[in-house]
Amino acid sequence: MLALADAGVSRLDSEWGTRAMAHFHRMGDDAATLGMLDWLVMLAVMSGLVLWPVFWAMRWSSTARYRLVLGVIDAVVASAKARTAPRGRGRSRALRHLDQSCRQVEKRLFKVHSIAGSVPRRSSRLRLIKRHAALVAGAQRASLHQVDVDPEPALTELARLQLVIADSHLCGRQAALLPAELLQDVRPVSRLRNTWRESAHVVMTILAAMAAAAGAAHVLPSMGVGEDVRPWLTLGAAVLAATLVAGWGRVARILELFPA
Repeated sequence: MLALADAGVSRLDSEWGTRAMAHFHRMGDDAATLGMLDWLVMLAVMSGLVLWPVFWAMRWSSTARYRLVLGVIDAVVASAKARTAPRGRGRSRALRHLDQSCRQVEKRLFKVHSIAGSVPRRSSRLRLIKRHAALVAGAQRASLHQVDVDPEPALTELARLQLVIADSHLCGRQAALLPAELLQDVRPVSRLRNTWRESAHVVMTILAAMAAAAGAAHVLPSMGVGEDVRPWLTLGAAVLAATLVAGWGRVARILELFPA
């Protein structure tokens, strides 16, 4: 009886093992026949699972509440480097960096209510803060434009203006970042246009990274690339595509959030 029982168990194990192997091979065949659309859907789901913690960390990190101040510091340092840079290529490079720094300050001005964390989303105070941010961004643009007219005093005035903005922000004056006399005859920057432009930029960055990753995942096996190398090449293709669309600065800030 024991021999018959052992034989039955062995046969049962053999049948289940055969079924498991057949199911495994069928799954492999299904994965091999996945089309480009299937890969894009899988990457979209995985990107959502990965990007949500990244965006959460970006918003609630220890430095998130000082993003505007850090942007102002970077812009003030860029102004100082532009003043001391020698004429020629060094001066041109410094002015390009100054322009990029001022754009970062402008983007954070439109998010000052979110950075401060003291204004609810549906608060009646929000409209006044956003309207004032548009005027402050316009004042910064007007000051920045003077750099091409009279560089030396314009760089000093731009840095002074930005330091006043940072000081007011730290003091909680989100609707009075600049005094009223500095905002007279200032043309406000369109917040809606900036929001749509930034949103479109982010969407294009994500789509470019997903398309590059999907293309790499589809092409690498046919090229005979080993399985241990494919994930790294796929990640490299996604980062390269995102860098070409959004620039290395934004991609680097996201990558810094991942553990080393």
